[in-house]
Amino acid sequence: MAENKELLARNRQLEKELQELKRRESLFRKLASAVEHSPISVMITDRNGNIEYVNPKFCEVTGYTQKEVLGKNPRFLKGEEKPELYRQLWETILSGREWHGELRNRNKNGGYVWELASISPLKDETGFITHFVGVKEDITELKRLQAELGLMAHSDELTGLPNRALFLDRLEQVINRAKRHRNRFALLYLDLDGFKSVNDQYGHRAGDEVLKAVADRLMASVRRSDTLARIGGDEFTVIIDDLKHWDEPGHVARNLLEAFNTPIQIDRIVVQIGVSIGISVFPDDGEDGQTLISSADTAMYEIKRGGKSNYTYTRKSV
Repeated sequence: MAENKELLARNRQLEKELQELKRRESLFRKLASAVEHSPISVMITDRNGNIEYVNPKFCEVTGYTQKEVLGKNPRFLKGEEKPELYRQLWETILSGREWHGELRNRNKNGGYVWELASISPLKDETGFITHFVGVKEDITELKRLQAELGLMAHSDELTGLPNRALFLDRLEQVINRAKRHRNRFALLYLDLDGFKSVNDQYGHRAGDEVLKAVADRLMASVRRSDTLARIGGDEFTVIIDDLKHWDEPGHVARNLLEAFNTPIQIDRIVVQIGVSIGISVFPDDGEDGQTLISSADTAMYEIKRGGKSNYTYTRKSV
C-alpha cells in the first residue's frame, strides 16, 4: 500500500510538471509568434555580439535575409555615429543595464535608417550575461517629418528664404565665430522701394508674386556663402561672412541694385521695384546682433531720405 501511495504521489507530481511544461511551451510559442510578427525589429546576439536571431521585421528594414546576418556582428550595419556612442552602449549593457537611444544605421542598399533602440542583457541563473536582445523601431519617416517641420519653422512660407528666426540664429553664430577668429563680417539691411504702391494698386496677391520674383533676383545676386533672409513684409537681410576686403559688402550691394535695373513682370502687370541698402560691419558698428541690425537699419533710412535705390555704410564703418 505504501508503495502504491508513493507511486500515485510521484505520478501526480509528474502530471503537474508535465502541465507546467506544456504551459511554458504554449507561452513560448506565443512569445515566438509575437516576436516573429512584431512590427518592430528584434535581434538576439551572444555575449560577443554575434547575431543568433533576427525577426522578419529586421530583414524588412535592413534588406538582409536571416541567412546573410546570422553569425555576423551588428557593426556591419553601423552608420556614421561617433565611436563614443558605441563605447557608452557597450559599457551600459556589459554592466547589466539596459541601453536606450537612437541609432542611424545603414541598410543593404547603403541608405540610412533611423531607429529607436533598446538593448538589454540576458542572464543565466548565476547572473552571468549570456546574450543581448535588441529591440528597434524604425523612426526614419518621423525624422524626415521632424526635419520638414524644422525647415518650415525657419523658412519664410512665401519665398522659401530663411525667416527672421533663422536669420537671428545665424547672425548669433556668425558673431560668435567672428569673435573666436577675430574676423570681420557685414550685415546688409534691404528695404524695397515702390512695393507699397504695388499692393495698393494691384492687391496683395500680386504683391506676393512680386515678392517671390524679388527673392529670386536677390538669391541670384548674392554668393553661395552669403546668408539671405526675409525678415518682414518687404525687408530682407544679407550676412557677408569673413570679409577679405573693405569694400566687399559694397560689391555685393551693387550687384543687388543691378538686379532691379529691369522691371518685374507678373502676368500683365509690369512694376519697377528698387531697393535701399544699409550696411553695418562687425565689430566697427557693434559687437551684438541688435546693435548691428539697428546700425544697418539706420543707414538704410538715410538712403530712403536721400533718394532711394542706393546703398551706404554706417558712419563708423565708412
